Amino acid sequence: MQVFEYAAADARGQEVTGVTWARSEEELDKQLGGQGLVLTRARVVADERQRRPLRIAHAELVLLTTQLATVTSAGVPLLEGLSGIRARVEGKNARALLGEMISALEAGEPLSKVMEAYPRTFPSVYRASVVAGESSGALDKVLVRLAAYMEWVRGMRATTLQALIYPSMLMLAVAGLIGVLLFFLLPRLLSLFPGGVEDLPAQTRFVLGLSNALRAHVVLLCLALGALAGAAYWGLRTTSGRAVLDRVLLSLPVLGKVARSIATSKFASTAAILQSAGCDVFTVLEVSGEASGNAAMGAAFTRARERVRSGSPLSEALEAEPLADKLLIQLVAVGEKSGALDRCLERVAAHYDNEIPRSVKRMLALLEPALLLFAGGIVAFILLAALLPMFDVLESMH
Repeated sequence: MQVFEYAAADARGQEVTGVTWARSEEELDKQLGGQGLVLTRARVVADERQRRPLRIAHAELVLLTTQLATVTSAGVPLLEGLSGIRARVEGKNARALLGEMISALEAGEPLSKVMEAYPRTFPSVYRASVVAGESSGALDKVLVRLAAYMEWVRGMRATTLQALIYPSMLMLAVAGLIGVLLFFLLPRLLSLFPGGVEDLPAQTRFVLGLSNALRAHVVLLCLALGALAGAAYWGLRTTSGRAVLDRVLLSLPVLGKVARSIATSKFASTAAILQSAGCDVFTVLEVSGEASGNAAMGAAFTRARERVRSGSPLSEALEAEPLADKLLIQLVAVGEKSGALDRCLERVAAHYDNEIPRSVKRMLALLEPALLLFAGGIVAFILLAALLPMFDVLESMH
C-alpha cells in the first residue's frame, strides 16, 4: 500500500485535492472514478512498506472494539461511528490511527483492507473475523463477539502471567543470593582461616573451587550467557525453534498440562468466533492454530487442515494428531453432526476458562514449595560449606 497525494476534477470541473491509500496509481484512478472524480495528478508521499505503522496497546484495542461494536449495533454508520470514537479517545496513537483509518474508509477502502496496514495492532483473527463479517453483512454482530473475545484474551494473559511472575521472582532472588555467597561472603570468610586449602573439608573445597572458577572467568561466563541468550532469542523467532521449545513444554509433567489447556482454550475460542462469523474451515484452522500461542500445537492444526483439504472430517483430522485435546475432538465431532460447531467450540473454551485457573492454582501449590526446597537446599549447602571450617576450629580448641 502507498499513500498518494492527488488532485482530481469533479463533474463541474472543480479541482479536488486529498490524500489516500492505493496499491498503484491505476487503482487510485479507479477509486476516484467510483466517486465521480477524474484523476489529474498524483504523487506518492509514503510507501507503506517504508513507514512504521501506528500501533496501540492491547487495552486500547479492547476499548476501541467495544465502542465500535456498541455504535454499529445501534445502527450508526461505520464512518460516523469511528469519527465519534476518535473525538472521545484519549491516546495520541489511537487518535492518529483512527484518523488514518477514517481517511482510508472515505477513499472507498473496506474496513478489513484498512486493517491490513496495521498487522501489529489488528491480529490475524481480528482481520479474518472482519472479512467474514463484511462478506456476510453481519459486521455489527461480529464486532460484538470480537469485543467479548478481546476481553477473554486479556483475562487469559493475566492468568498466564499469574502463573509465571512468582516463580520467576523467586528464582531471581535465589540466584542473587547464591551470587552474593559465592562471590563475596565465602571467599572473605575462608580467608580468616590460616591453614591451606588442603586443611578444609571436602565440601568447603568444592564450593571454594566453584567460587574461584566463577570469579576468574566471570567475563567469559557473561559472554557465554549473552551468546546463549542471543542464540535462544533468534532460535525462538523461527517456527522450528518455537515448535521444539513448545513440544518440550508440553511434555513437562504439570506445566505441560496447563500449557496444553491454555493453547486448546485459545484455539477453541478463536475457532468459535471465526466459525460463527462465517469463515471457511481452512481459515478457521489456519488462524486459530496461529492464535493458540503454541507452535507445536499450531503445526498439528496445520496438518489437520491438510487432511480436511483431502476430504477428511474435521474431527477425524484432529484425532490423527496426538497433541490434539480429547475433549476438543469429542465436541467437534458432536458439532459436526448437529451443525452447531461454533457453540460446541464455545463450550470447550468455557470449560477450560473455568479449568485453567484451578490448574494454575494446583500447579503453583506444587511449584512454590518445590522451588523453595530446591533453593533452600542450595543455599544451605553453601552456608554449611562456609561453617564447617569453624566447627573444625571449635573442635580443635577442646
